[in-house]
This record gives sequence, C-alpha cells and structure tokens, in this order.
Amino acid sequence: MISKPSFFSIIIPTYNREQLLADTINSIIAQTFTDWECIVVDDGSTDNSRQLVQSMQQKDERIKYVYQQNAERSAARNNGVSHSTGEYICFLDSDDHFVSNHLQTLKDFIALQNDKICMVINQSMVVSGEGEFPTTLPQPEKNMVEYLYLNPVSPSRVCIHNTILKQMKFDEDIVVVEDVVLWMRIADKFPVYISQHVGVRYNIHEGNSVNRKGTGALKTYQGILVAVQRYADVFNKMKPESYKDRLSRVETNIAYHHLLNSRKIEAAKWLLKAVVTSPFHTQTKMRLHHLYSILIGKSITI
Repeated sequence: MISKPSFFSIIIPTYNREQLLADTINSIIAQTFTDWECIVVDDGSTDNSRQLVQSMQQKDERIKYVYQQNAERSAARNNGVSHSTGEYICFLDSDDHFVSNHLQTLKDFIALQNDKICMVINQSMVVSGEGEFPTTLPQPEKNMVEYLYLNPVSPSRVCIHNTILKQMKFDEDIVVVEDVVLWMRIADKFPVYISQHVGVRYNIHEGNSVNRKGTGALKTYQGILVAVQRYADVFNKMKPESYKDRLSRVETNIAYHHLLNSRKIEAAKWLLKAVVTSPFHTQTKMRLHHLYSILIGKSITI
C-alpha cells in the first residue's frame, strides 16, 4: 500500500551520534502537529545508530531509516530529499531539537504567505553549558542573497517547498558552508520569509563543526572560494565589500583556530590576511591588536 504524502518531511543526517540521536527524534515525535515523516539518513555510522532508529521505527511508522556509505552531510541531505514525500522539507541536525509547537507554528506561518513555493527561516535557541539564549536574525533586507551570505543560517532553521529542492541540491563538493551556498541560490530565484518563532534548540558542544579548535573555519574558507567560482552569477548579486566582509571574518576564525592549536606564526599570517581582505572592517582594530600581541609574545584571550 502506498502511504499518503506528509505535509512535512524532516530529514536528519547523522554520523556516529547514537548518544544524541534519540533525543533529536523524540523532539519530532513530541510535535503538536502530527502530519510528518522523519527520514534519518545514516552516513555510514559505525556505532549502534541503525539499531536505535529501527527500534524507534517499530513504535512509529512515520520514522524512516536510510543508510548510505559515508559521503558527508550534503550527500546525506540530498539522499533524504530523494526519499521524501512531504510538501515542505525541513532539516534537523542530529544534535539539535525542535520545540514542541515548531511544526504547527511553521504550518500556520506558511499559510499566511502569498507565495507558498518558498523558503522559511525560523529563529533558534542556543543551548550550552552557560545556559540558553536566543539567536535572532536582524531584519531582512531586499537583497536576500547578500543577507544570507552575511547571516549564516543552520539547516535546522529552514523549511523549503519540495518544488525548490527538486531543482536545487546541496553542492556535495562544498563542505561546511554548503548550506549557506544553497540558501543564496534559492534566494536568487524564490521568495524567502523569516519567522520570529523560536522553533529550534541548537546544542553547542565540542563536536560542532563551528568549534574554533576544529577545522571548520578552514573548510568554510575553502568552500567559499569554490562557491564564488561555481556560482559567480549568484555571488555577483552582492556588493564586493559584503563578500570581503564575511571572508575576512572567516580568515579571522582561521587565525584563532591556529592560535588555539599553538601555531602562532600561522595565526599571525591569517590575521594579517583578514586585515588586507577588509581593511575598513569594524574588527580591524581588534585584529591588529591581536596581531601585535602575537608578535611581541603577549597572551591573547579569544
């Protein structure tokens, strides 16, 4: 028997997150809106993720399990989209949670929009050892391509009509910044709406790709360079200074990555690079101060 398509498909890419995955799936099961399917795409996990999801699947047939050989999260999300039946597709990272009324509030918000073939962005709550605090996006601008480049939005905060994702996919050659690049491409062709609803709890931990001590900033930098060549028509919709603004921020984060890993010479090189990329940036004075501190051997708090 062919199952009825769902209103929402929620795609969870995961890799060796057995200890976190059940809470993420349970945040979907707890939704007040019930017309959904949850597609867990296992990106080659070597832990007990398969057994965990399949045991939950036995209790709730709306949960689906898809296994693939390890190919990174862009491929996993694309794979999830190909298995989806929902009119609208949401993404949820396997360490994040939806608040219980998220899908109902999202459906109500979509109903108010003039164009239903769109992308919707929600607000989120960051959860860390220091407590919880909201991460609110600034007011949207007319140039949404530029806006989404300067204000990165995690996949857990977006909902996209399936028509759009049949035309556009995550670029599997781009790592870490692949989501930002897809949002920019979507904004170039389709309407993007921003809801003030806080629908996602984003958990901060050592395994996050944005952890400064890890290589996330380096991969972001490489991804931007690939994207600006591959999607030049989209990047050309922005002001050059806006492109340089974020690039210099990434270069600064690379410097801090090297600094946290005790590579002071590399840190100094990247700080200088950031200053050259965007000399009139609001952080230039701070960057020069940190560069000077490195050169004279003074400790830096970041």
